[in-house]
Amino acid sequence: MTVAIALIILASPFVVAAAVSWAAHRDGTLRFRMDLFAPDYESYRAGHELDAIRTRFERQPFWPTAGASGDHR
Repeated sequence: MTVAIALIILASPFVVAAAVSWAAHRDGTLRFRMDLFAPDYESYRAGHELDAIRTRFERQPFWPTAGASGDHR
């Protein structure tokens, strides 16, 4: 009985993946299209994050510490 439960638990992710794949191909609502990944937005977001990192290190040019330095117990 324990072996059967273990096999069911191990097989369940594959069953769910097969069901989602079947549902995606059946009506086309879950399909991935290239227009979902807009390179213009991603490049804008990456540039914005790099600017935020740069300005953060201009104000405080060292990595933050945990606050406790040394061996305090």
